[in-house]
Amino acid sequence: MKELLLSILVLFAFTLKAQDAVPKVSKSLEDDAQKIAEYQERCETIKMLIVNEEYKVGCYTNYNQYGPSSKAQRATGSLKIANYNLLHPGTSKALFKDYALVAKIMNQYDIVSGLELLATVGRDEQSNKAVVSFLQDSPNILKKYQEQRSKLKDAAKIKELDAKIAKLKSDTYRAYDLYRAPGYLRVLQELKKLDPSWSLLLSPRGDSALIGSVEELVGFYYRANSVTPVINPHCQEYAQEGAGSPVACFITLTEDFMGRDLVQHFARRPFMASFKAGNTAFTLVTSHMVFTYSGDEDAEKDLMKKTFGVESHKELGTGINSANFARYAEVKNTLDFMDRYRKKYKDTKIMLMADMNLVSNNAFWPEVLKAFPGGELLISEATTVSPTRYNSKKEETNGVANDYDHFILDKKAFPSCDEGKVYNYYNEKIYKDVESRYVIRKEVVGLSNKSFESPEVEAYLGLDQIDVLNTEESPILDGDIPPVDDPATIKLEYPLTPAGQSKMDKFVSQFGKYLTGLETVKKDEIVADDFQINERLEGMKRRVFLRQLTNPYYFRFIQEVLSDHFPVVLNCKF
Repeated sequence: MKELLLSILVLFAFTLKAQDAVPKVSKSLEDDAQKIAEYQERCETIKMLIVNEEYKVGCYTNYNQYGPSSKAQRATGSLKIANYNLLHPGTSKALFKDYALVAKIMNQYDIVSGLELLATVGRDEQSNKAVVSFLQDSPNILKKYQEQRSKLKDAAKIKELDAKIAKLKSDTYRAYDLYRAPGYLRVLQELKKLDPSWSLLLSPRGDSALIGSVEELVGFYYRANSVTPVINPHCQEYAQEGAGSPVACFITLTEDFMGRDLVQHFARRPFMASFKAGNTAFTLVTSHMVFTYSGDEDAEKDLMKKTFGVESHKELGTGINSANFARYAEVKNTLDFMDRYRKKYKDTKIMLMADMNLVSNNAFWPEVLKAFPGGELLISEATTVSPTRYNSKKEETNGVANDYDHFILDKKAFPSCDEGKVYNYYNEKIYKDVESRYVIRKEVVGLSNKSFESPEVEAYLGLDQIDVLNTEESPILDGDIPPVDDPATIKLEYPLTPAGQSKMDKFVSQFGKYLTGLETVKKDEIVADDFQINERLEGMKRRVFLRQLTNPYYFRFIQEVLSDHFPVVLNCKF
């Protein structure tokens, strides 16, 4: 089996090397096809080296599918549908993410649209390329060694070369297990430990607003014993060669469907999939809407004209401004697509679930919702984490910030769905798990908001031994170490108890064992991957633990181990 995998990897390794010389591409049909092909290659490699026939994997031009291991659909009952911005699992923003806790949260639901997913980056991607290159080169190296051996007569040299051959064979066999999983797959792996039927429909490529910026994927995690993907008529109509069964795809934003070309006006194109629960089929559209518009003045005019029929957002009245016009434009155009979809395909059960980067209390929403008659905006509670304990008015934030995540649906089409709910970590059972694992501070009456900067306190906290407050770090690969984005001087406003110190030390020690156990390939042999171990350990100490002792980063550890967003949940009966 591994010989077959090796022959396929030869082609993949060539593709990886070719990609190094190719600049980032646009969203033209040709460039889009090329980018999708690159992601298909990644999918095929994951299928061979990580999944290895444990469950079904399909790498298509419309989507990638991971799972299911089983398929025993529940006939009827309630369905919990969630939207969850997972904050770049597998990158520097999520270096300390607790995948088991994230999966425990998601396992409460039947379908979860996961946002801000990424392919491997930074050191993990570098190591993966080295592994694939080694597996490609290994047969040639072995052949060279065997030719050298056939010419040797000295017993000592033969013995030495035999040892090299044995190590090469051993390393080649072991290298198949060194390919590192992307964050979205690590989430799925943890979910499958809780229920093997968990599966994933993933967008076919990463999307971004700017050339060279991070390419985000989105996907639908779904429990196969609750729902089944079914054919989506739009995906079927616009399917290209290699699309797979047309159950999921990017929504079409070209002129032939929308009446005007909107592809370049979306930072990240919405992704859709259709499912069936019992006898009811429905369609979900998900997206992470743009935050900051990156187009020039001409592009803005074109966007405004195609979306609102004006040249400037200033012509549109209250609620829309220079900061949010592009967000509203993406939402409105997505709703326009949904309205065209339900009219053309006579399918009214379609809803949008997204991180819209827009608050619900804005006077411009009625204008936007006109694009989808009957549509209602659900969720008005805060859905994002505030890192600070106090806001600018010195009021308690309670660890929450903005209501950015919402559902939009026509309740007449979904009469059995409720009004939606925010899964606020602090108010749910999961916080007990978070607290027992990570919380180290202890608030003492009379000590809150005081400064602990004396040498005695620094020694007590271990700050005299590690430079946790230093903002200077050595240059590193993107996606490896969380950037130090806090001020050079931080007041330590809460004491660290001996129990907290012990908890931190134990957790950091466990993380250290994980890091020192990582291996990679260098110079055609497997070696320990000692890349930035101390920096990562100190990063964990600082960002997950010691920052809890400050008001500006009081809740930041929640973002580090879970996400900076809460899931939003819709309960439906089908």
